[in-house]
Amino acid sequence: MARSKQPTQLTPRYRLPPSPQLTRYLLRLSKPSLEKLVFDWLRAPICAPNLTPTDEDFQYEEEPQDATLEQVEDAYRELSLRKDIVARVFEREWRDGLTMHQVAQVDTQYILDHPSSLKWTASELVLEEGKKLIGDKLPKFQPVVFCKSLADIMDPMVQCHSYYITHPTLTLTLVRLSLHDPYPLPKTPPPANQILFLAVPVSSPYLFFTPQRSRLADICRKSLPIALSSQHRRYDIISTSLSAKTLEALMARKGHERGDIGAGGGWSVYAIEGEGAVDGSPLETTRPRPAKRRSLDADNDGSEEPKDEGSRERWKRKKLAEGRFGTSALANDGTGLERIEVKLREVWPRQKALPMPLKLSTQDTSNNAAPEADVKGKGKGPPRKKDISAIGDDSDSGEEGGDLPWTSKRWVPNVDVVLEGTHVFAGVRTLTEEGIFDGGKIPTWMTGEEGW
Repeated sequence: MARSKQPTQLTPRYRLPPSPQLTRYLLRLSKPSLEKLVFDWLRAPICAPNLTPTDEDFQYEEEPQDATLEQVEDAYRELSLRKDIVARVFEREWRDGLTMHQVAQVDTQYILDHPSSLKWTASELVLEEGKKLIGDKLPKFQPVVFCKSLADIMDPMVQCHSYYITHPTLTLTLVRLSLHDPYPLPKTPPPANQILFLAVPVSSPYLFFTPQRSRLADICRKSLPIALSSQHRRYDIISTSLSAKTLEALMARKGHERGDIGAGGGWSVYAIEGEGAVDGSPLETTRPRPAKRRSLDADNDGSEEPKDEGSRERWKRKKLAEGRFGTSALANDGTGLERIEVKLREVWPRQKALPMPLKLSTQDTSNNAAPEADVKGKGKGPPRKKDISAIGDDSDSGEEGGDLPWTSKRWVPNVDVVLEGTHVFAGVRTLTEEGIFDGGKIPTWMTGEEGW
């Protein structure tokens, strides 16, 4: 079979020559996944194999014939080891190398086989004015148009090879962006920090991508909102500070089908459908069965309060945690978030009494302070009205010699809280069950009720 010439640009048909890096790329896959890809390549025109005889064939045969696809498929089925399959790939059918399309397929198949091999972060797509996207304002994501626009925007700074598929189990489009320097053309697969994966859920204003750090990846991330924008509507991307090891965890919270944990915390019990549902459909003829309570103690099924004092306290904490977290925030539920950042901007409660150190600092020590009029009207003239024009700013520190921030009419301290771990909400639930956190006082954003 005649081979096409090597393209002069980074197109899907551009071939990477056989190399140890390319061999390790294929050896990452399992044998079933490797066989599936090889059989797909044999039938795909963009991955057409070289069925002409090799130099080794001429040594043993005078006039060797071209192999047929059926013969090649049977030969691969007889191989029992992965390394034998990879060796035949580079010795016979694809001895000229693999195309960029094939390399992208190998990398994407590995992500599908190992969902937790990458770290994903969620970002929100908003209008350029900062308004939220709802209804018909959501962009119509077309992978072909998006990939072409992105390549045109980054050219000539970055050469980008794009590959996209529809996720087999989730309602999203998975896009793989392979980023390369404009010159020279690559000879080996790019390093991990130059491969950016982008997941675009259906009917959702959120995007999920791998947080790669490199010069080319930064250029690509800055080009994403431009590629998603249209002539009459401009978009921007803002971070949500949510990170997870799997797409399933982010889809459960930011996808259009939010699943059983779309209602987090104590509301999660109402998201259960079918057997064990708390509320059933009014059209059902039979009442739903009550949800089975998970065991709260090894020696107690959770229905009766233990008589022992120590066991009773532990039982109460677990019951309180079950009420605050419901069926969510379990260690092995597969939907754990690794990082959550919360910005607390609460107004200081001026109605309540100030703590003693702050109360002392608010006293006026000036000797020239004018006495205030009696609020009951005993002084001369009308009672003095409170001055409400002075509104304090949001800064955390006052100037030296000036008023302290908490003495103003309105004080909003800047407090940022970051929770990190393998499963943030499961860790908070465990701390609540152990009595480290007060289950009755922890805020709703720590239980997942805020809709993370």
